[in-house]
Amino acid sequence: MTIPISQAAGHPNFRTGGRMRHLMAGLMWLGCGGAGLFELSASPIVAGAHEDLDPVLAGRVLLSELNCTRCHDGISVSRGAPDLADAGARIDPGYLKEFILSPHEAKPGTTMPSMLGKVAEAERGKVADLLVDHILGIKGPAPEPATEPAPDSVKRGAGLFHKIGCVACHAPEDEAIEGSVPLHRLGEKFTIASLVAFLEDPLAVRPGGRMPKFALTHAEAEHLASYLLRDANPRRTVASDREPTGAGKRWFDSLQCAQCHEPSQSGAAALKDLDSGKSCTTAQYPLSEEQQGWISAALDALDRKLDPAEEVLVEMARLNCIACHQRDYIGGPSAARDPYFTTENLNLGEQARIPPDLTDVGAKLKPQALRRILAGDRIHRPYLHARMPAFGYRNTQRLFELLSENDELPKAEFERVTDRKKARESGHALVGDKYLSCVACHTFNGDSTTTLNAIDLNSMADRLTENWFHLYLRNPQEFHETTIMPNFWPGGKPVRPEILDGDSGKQIDAIWEYLQAGRGARIPSGIRPEPIHYGPQHGEAVMLRRQYRGIGKRGIGVGYPEGVNLAFDAAQCRLGSIWAGPFAEMSGVWRGQGSGNVHEGGKDVLRFPVGPAFATLASLEAPWPVLEEAVKAEGFQFQGYALDEAQRPTFRYSFSGLQIDDQFLDDADGPSLTRELRFDRDAPEALYFRVAAGKLRAGESGKRVFRLGERLELQLSSDGLLRKSAGQSELLVPLVELKSLGITYRFISP
Repeated sequence: MTIPISQAAGHPNFRTGGRMRHLMAGLMWLGCGGAGLFELSASPIVAGAHEDLDPVLAGRVLLSELNCTRCHDGISVSRGAPDLADAGARIDPGYLKEFILSPHEAKPGTTMPSMLGKVAEAERGKVADLLVDHILGIKGPAPEPATEPAPDSVKRGAGLFHKIGCVACHAPEDEAIEGSVPLHRLGEKFTIASLVAFLEDPLAVRPGGRMPKFALTHAEAEHLASYLLRDANPRRTVASDREPTGAGKRWFDSLQCAQCHEPSQSGAAALKDLDSGKSCTTAQYPLSEEQQGWISAALDALDRKLDPAEEVLVEMARLNCIACHQRDYIGGPSAARDPYFTTENLNLGEQARIPPDLTDVGAKLKPQALRRILAGDRIHRPYLHARMPAFGYRNTQRLFELLSENDELPKAEFERVTDRKKARESGHALVGDKYLSCVACHTFNGDSTTTLNAIDLNSMADRLTENWFHLYLRNPQEFHETTIMPNFWPGGKPVRPEILDGDSGKQIDAIWEYLQAGRGARIPSGIRPEPIHYGPQHGEAVMLRRQYRGIGKRGIGVGYPEGVNLAFDAAQCRLGSIWAGPFAEMSGVWRGQGSGNVHEGGKDVLRFPVGPAFATLASLEAPWPVLEEAVKAEGFQFQGYALDEAQRPTFRYSFSGLQIDDQFLDDADGPSLTRELRFDRDAPEALYFRVAAGKLRAGESGKRVFRLGERLELQLSSDGLLRKSAGQSELLVPLVELKSLGITYRFISP
């Protein structure tokens, strides 16, 4: 579309009374020898600036997102441009030259201005080459060779693209939605490898957060890159072999590229002082008539101070929060994008698929929680497919300040429970399935009684303000009209009056006090997580490297097909425990992110003393070295293990230069284990092995058979020594001249 400049000047949205006329003429004038025409290609797309906003606010968003405020101060901070470090590793040189020559043709909708408008047309190619050489010479290698995307990866990437929130800004496949940020000619710009690197950490390249970080795994980034480049016609050009010259840097500075890519002091006129000849005559933005009107309205209202609600809306629009979230009935998914917001759990209603309303969110969330969530550090709604992206702390600082300083709610009036222990006990009862049954919908430490799986109860006190909690529980529908959360205090009257004298405020206070313990709160009635049993299958042993009682996090459990099991301590190179029966119940470590212990499956677990199994003693009266649980034993080096055909391990470790292979085999006539320790050389004379300690007595056959407790018999291949030390019995074996030591651990029927 071409329009004579005289017609543009007379357009109703092209103000004629002063500075706005000059600014817009400068923004759109091509500078091609005074041709008298300018060309409008696809207008720059700023997703947060649209017709739902007041024109003044939409104009402020544009002035910020088009980086006008990099040179001209007068309104809020600008977004900034991509970091050009390592550009050579990401961007094809041929594409980069086309983009510099004509940004809006190479990438319709880009917010990059055409910076070569004042350069003579015959010189533009040469200047573009110099700029490419300078940019690619800043740092970084050439892009990796292009590879073909795998069909399965393309399919997975398509699912991710339409599920996790990409379509909040970009258009879905085969569907044109106005205002979508274009994904144009990506195959000519990126290889799969370079696009994966970008998707994994967009903020490293675009620190302004225009493309936020979605916490993608490496595999997810590969799938998305494969999908986005599925129809690419890869074009790899060779980077210039010329060394970057000062000419490229001079053009980079004179065209003011550094103002956005390497920002410094602007030195330019403030927005309010713009006049003829001082209005970005080196730049060209093909603004639509509507965008022209928005900028005009914003510039004419620069002296007007925005109220806090307007400032919040501008910040949310800049970050495009309003593509997913609503606040004060503004924003939220458009009708065209709504079908792409999905959930794992339809039973929770609309709140399970649509990101939460941000009205009064600064009064809802504690400051530290609000800060983390805005930056994208925490996810509390796992049932939402759309992910909360990370914009980074710097990019969300202003929004955080505005929300936390200005959002207010009425103060909830209530009487506290004086006895806080009684409050916790009452809260524990109320959330359980005998009273209000909060656990029927909400998870508790990730465990649930139903398939609803609403926000975990343990996260609430960490996130929510107490005042919002009281107000919300009194009338949930006042905050969310479509919520399925019931009102347990309709009209201020409790549905369970038998607790705390039926006082609504005290009951809510009790629940809040109970939730203060977070993950340490007592499990409420109704939460009965299914156990996770683990054991040997198909005649092979199984291993589970987790935390065990008496050992710590370096425990290695082994379950044997013949029904006897052990836990080995890799920190102290010792046998930690042994038991007969089922191997393990591991829900504590599986559901608790490794924070709990593996529970041994047998009833009678024999635990061996903490501390090194080998020690050098000056005499038999010398005490055995003392060591705390989970502390590495001095002189020992654990070297892993080898597995036989039945997956039974031989542990390997060394002690003061002595190499030891420690093998455990289950016996068919058990339940028993036969252990063989093999040494690579003769042990020194004063070296002893501690077999066991505790309630020990010698058997009838002398120095090679002993009884530990009532259930375990120990049979040695060499003579053992039973002694009293530190108030308990210890069974030692001197290792002098031994090449190996055999021990059988046999469980005796009661």
